Amino acid sequence: MKHKNFFMVANRIFDLGLKPRDFAVYCCLVRHSGADGSCFPSRRVIAAECRMDKKTVDTAIENLSTLGLVKKVGRYRRDGTRASNLYHVENLLE
Repeated sequence: MKHKNFFMVANRIFDLGLKPRDFAVYCCLVRHSGADGSCFPSRRVIAAECRMDKKTVDTAIENLSTLGLVKKVGRYRRDGTRASNLYHVENLLE
């Protein structure tokens, strides 16, 4: 859940035993997500905000996807070039 100057994550996230990198990326995606849980920050933005490299972001997103916390969908522009991925963050608050 996101508000103007802060966002919330469910207490349950701490029970999942996430690695710090996975927790940071999850929080970053929650921070960017809208009411429907979707967002599309670039890997570069996620890496910069989490203070990690893009490969580490990729590993974290892979782990979060395996756990069912994040769904990643590739996006493409009309000319066929890649755009930032679309992410859907599982709402653990419900």
